[in-house]
Amino acid sequence: MTTRMGERVHDRTSRFTSDTIVDAFWEQVGRFANRSALRYHRNGDWQALSWSDYGDLVKEVAAGLVALGIEPGDKVAVLAGNRVEWHAADMAALSVGGVTVPLYQTSSPEQVAYTLAHSGARVCVVDDADQVAKLVQVRAEVPALERIIVIDPLDGAPVDAPDDAVRWDELRERGRRALADAPALVAERARAVRPADLATLVYTSGTTGPPKGVMITHDNIAWTLRSVIPVVDTGPDDRYISFLPLSHIAERMTSHLGQIAVGGETWFARSLVGVADDLKDCRPTVFLAVPRVWEKLHDAIVERTGNLSGPQRMLIARYVAAGRRVVDHDQDRATLWPHQRAEHRLLDRLVGAKLRHELGLDRARLLGTAAAPIDPGLLRWFHAIGLPILEIYGQTEDCGPATINPPERIRIGTVGPAIPGLSLRVADDGEILVKGGSVCAGYYHDPEATAELIDAEGWMHTGDMGRVDPDGYLRIEGRKKDLIITAAGHNVAPQHLETQLKSEPLISQAVVVGDGRRYLTALLALDPAELGAWAEEHGKLADEEALTTDPQLRDEVAAAVERVNALNARSEGIKKFRILPHELTATEGELTPTLKVKRGVVIERYADAVEEMYIEGG
Repeated sequence: MTTRMGERVHDRTSRFTSDTIVDAFWEQVGRFANRSALRYHRNGDWQALSWSDYGDLVKEVAAGLVALGIEPGDKVAVLAGNRVEWHAADMAALSVGGVTVPLYQTSSPEQVAYTLAHSGARVCVVDDADQVAKLVQVRAEVPALERIIVIDPLDGAPVDAPDDAVRWDELRERGRRALADAPALVAERARAVRPADLATLVYTSGTTGPPKGVMITHDNIAWTLRSVIPVVDTGPDDRYISFLPLSHIAERMTSHLGQIAVGGETWFARSLVGVADDLKDCRPTVFLAVPRVWEKLHDAIVERTGNLSGPQRMLIARYVAAGRRVVDHDQDRATLWPHQRAEHRLLDRLVGAKLRHELGLDRARLLGTAAAPIDPGLLRWFHAIGLPILEIYGQTEDCGPATINPPERIRIGTVGPAIPGLSLRVADDGEILVKGGSVCAGYYHDPEATAELIDAEGWMHTGDMGRVDPDGYLRIEGRKKDLIITAAGHNVAPQHLETQLKSEPLISQAVVVGDGRRYLTALLALDPAELGAWAEEHGKLADEEALTTDPQLRDEVAAAVERVNALNARSEGIKKFRILPHELTATEGELTPTLKVKRGVVIERYADAVEEMYIEGG
C-alpha cells in the first residue's frame, strides 16, 4: 500500500497471528511499550496514553474486577461513551475471562434493564450521572446486578450513586492491592482464556422486536481480524478516530479491537457533533463512518464552496468534473484522454489536496462506510476528490465485515467480495448466506432464533437479499423481511428507492410504504440545513414545521420524487408522499443508535398520514 505521494506508510514486520485478542493486547503492550496507544482530549489539549500505561490501567481494572468477585464467564456490562475507560473496561473483563456486554449510551432505562436482566450482568461500568440515574431507576428489575462502577465523579450531580457503587479510582486501587498480594493474578487469568470461550454479548439494535444477544467468541474475533487485516493492510503506524458507538460491532472491531491487533493509535473524538473538528487534529489514516456522516461531510464542503468567490467556485467545479471523468473511466471504462488525466492531476494538486486537508482527511489512506446503504453518487463524488471509500457489508452476527471492497479494486455500487476464508452464496429465494469462522455461536438463551439464524449445514442466514456478479462482488438488494409485495404482486425492495430519494438534496430520510397496497407511497423527512437555505432563497420564514406544508416547497419535493421515479420501473414508482414535520431521530425512537430507520416504528407513528395516501383523492 502506498500513499498518494508513493511513500510506504507501514512497517510490515508482523501480521496478526494471535489466538485471542487478549493475547494480542498483552503482546502489543510489551512490543510497543513507549509508543502512544490512545489519545484523549483533556484540559484543552490532546493527551497520550502509552501502550505501557494502557497495560497498567487494564491490569489494575482487571485485578479490581477479580477483587469484586468476577469469575470466568461472568458478564460485565459497559454503559459509557467512547473513551479510554471503555477500552480499559473491555480489555480488563476479557483478560480475566469475563464476557463484555456493551450498551448504547442512548439506551432508555427500559432497554438498559432488558439487556442487563437478559445477560445476567453482575457488574455495570457507567461513565456519568445520566447513566447512573438509569440504573437507579431500574435496579429492582435487574437482581443479578451486584455492582455499579462509576467513572466520572458525581459531586454536585443531581443523582447519588447507590451504596454498593464503586468509583473507578477505587476499583483501580482495589486492583493495585490485589496485585501486591498476587502479582501474576491477571497474567494467569489471561493465559487461561481459550479461543472457544465467549468474549462478548452484543445486543442487536432491534429495528423490529426486542434485541437479541449475539454470542461472539474469542475465536470469532481473532478469525475475523486475521482475515481482514491483510485486505485493508493496516499496521502499527495507522491512526484511528473513535466516534461511532463502541456498542456497535463496526466501531469496536475497527478503532478498538482492530487497533489492538496491529498496534496502531486511537483518538477519541470529543463528541459526534464535533467530529469534523477532531478530524483536523487527528488526521486519521483509517476512517470508518456511516452514510449519514459522509453526507454531512459532503454538505460541509458544498456549503463552504458556495461561500467562495466566483472564480474559486468555478475552479472547484472544474476539478470535481475532471475527477468524475477519471472515476467514470475507472468504474465504467468511459473514454479518458491523456490530456484529461493530466488536467486532473494538476487540479488535484491545486484544489484536491486543499479540500482533503480542510476535511482533515489528507493523510487518510483507508476510508470505509458501513451499517446502512449509501448513495453510489455520493461515493463517486468522494472518489472524484481523491477520497475513495470502501463500502463494507456485514452483521453483528458475523463480527462486522462479511464483504469488503478491496482498496485497489473498488467497485462502486457493490459491497465487494467476501473476506478471505468466508464462504458466501445466494439462496434460491435471493437471501445472502455466509459460512466461516466469523459466524457467531448464536443468540444467547434463544435456541429457536439461533436455529433460524444458522441452519444445519452451518450457513448463516443474513436476512438480506442480493446477487453476486461474475467477479464475486456482492450487490445488496434490500432486506428480505422488508420486501414489499404490492397488491398487484410486484416485489419491491424499499431500501433501493429510499437511497435514491435520500440522494436528493432536500430529502434527509425516506420510508417507502406499499406492502399489500395498490401502489407505493413514501414518508419523507427533510434536511434542516437544506430547508433553511431553501427558505432564505425563496424569502420565507425558516420555520421547519410551517415549511413542510408550504405549496411551493411541496412542488420542489414532488419534482425530486419524479426524478427518482424516472430511474425505476413503473411498478416501483412513488405515487404519493407526505412530508414529515421533523427529521427522524434516535431520541424519539425512530432510528437505531447507528442511524438506521426503524421502519415499523415510523409507519406506525405516522399511520394516519399513510392511510390518507391510500384514500381516493388523498
